[in-house]
Amino acid sequence: MRITIVGCGYVGTALARHWRHDPQVRLTVTCTREERRSQLAPLAERVEVLRAGDGPALRLALQDAEVAVFCLAPTGDRLVSADAYGATYRDSFSALAALVDELPNLRQIVYTGSCSVYGDAGGGWVDESTPAAPRDDHGRVLLESEELLGRCRAPGRRVCVLRLGAIYGPGRELGERFRPLAGSTRPGDGRQHSSWIHRDDVVGAIAAAVNGGWDGLVNLVDDEPLPVADLLDRVLAAGALEPVRWHPAAATGTKPADRRVSNRRLHQLGHRLRHPRVQVPLLKRIDQTLFDALASQSREAPRGRCNHNLHQESDLVQRFLNVLQPGTYVRPHRHQREQPGTGFECFLVLQGAVGLLVLDAAGAVISRQRLEAGGALRGVELAEGQVHTLVALEPDTVLFELKQGPYIPSADKDFLSQFPAEGTPAAEAQERCWRALFEEEENADP
Repeated sequence: MRITIVGCGYVGTALARHWRHDPQVRLTVTCTREERRSQLAPLAERVEVLRAGDGPALRLALQDAEVAVFCLAPTGDRLVSADAYGATYRDSFSALAALVDELPNLRQIVYTGSCSVYGDAGGGWVDESTPAAPRDDHGRVLLESEELLGRCRAPGRRVCVLRLGAIYGPGRELGERFRPLAGSTRPGDGRQHSSWIHRDDVVGAIAAAVNGGWDGLVNLVDDEPLPVADLLDRVLAAGALEPVRWHPAAATGTKPADRRVSNRRLHQLGHRLRHPRVQVPLLKRIDQTLFDALASQSREAPRGRCNHNLHQESDLVQRFLNVLQPGTYVRPHRHQREQPGTGFECFLVLQGAVGLLVLDAAGAVISRQRLEAGGALRGVELAEGQVHTLVALEPDTVLFELKQGPYIPSADKDFLSQFPAEGTPAAEAQERCWRALFEEEENADP
């Protein structure tokens, strides 16, 4: 089977990978930038660089094709004008309609369109029989593109329009998409429904459409149209992030379109989704954004440090980030628990540098270690009962710490009583003395 994929972006490239190892498929792919030719070359017999609105170039790409799959998307910024939509979709299908009769081998066209052509249904259900009613110029361009494709249908030539929900998947995870919204206040109530589809299900449905000879409209969305507010709650909670707050009184302008898109026909065709519902992995990200936020908190904290727990206090394993600023005082202590061997503590420096001092029971320093992100020594594990303290050697130092749980505040640390309590002038002086040990070492002549 000779197939041409017109547009090898996010979906088209994944589709090419899907067909790459199928011995029954001879694949041609297109892209719009010359620099992508070498990236796509391993995926297809032929790579053509073209704009789909260029009739002669499009004819060349489709000249031997039995199936054409159009996975078009505008280039440039995420928010593009209706004119850019027109150049991508309307111009492409105008060119195809003008030359399709010159392609006698072409027996099927598959196009990845959009559910946005349905417009608003007041929260009700829509399916393929629902009249399209786009609410903006972008949607009207997409509907016009479908109409142009319809002109390409003929005896012996099928046209299948897959109306897609919003696409997510590898590289476009929902957590990444919605993370910037954490803790924000949004106008409205977020009750409008949203439709989503995983990229791998888009690929699977296109392959099924080709193999099964699908024709006409098919909604390609998952089984659960979620209200936007519910989806955001799930995603942000899974990442242990602050929820979005909604402000109905602040809503202005046109109310967001609210529709629940049915995928009944998809099921009637016998197709089953790999991702029938949005599944949100429970991930707590440890990244620079988190480091920066915690560093800001630690600079404002009276102690010059702050913790960010990844655990619950009842968990059997405590894991947390400890962010320290130079000048913070950690009173020497040891960890001892009822069960022998469980009082260990593990430190790993993720950013900056810290000085670790190991002391004997009398408070004398018996070892000092510089732990540094990217340095020769980045972390240590201390045995149970080992007295120690830490000094921050660089601003915004971030430690990952691991120790046995559950956390019992009254029994977590056994402090050496001969050292001053936190928040006293003596504690400040002691911290300066300890930090000086590492400064002298760093400034010593080689």
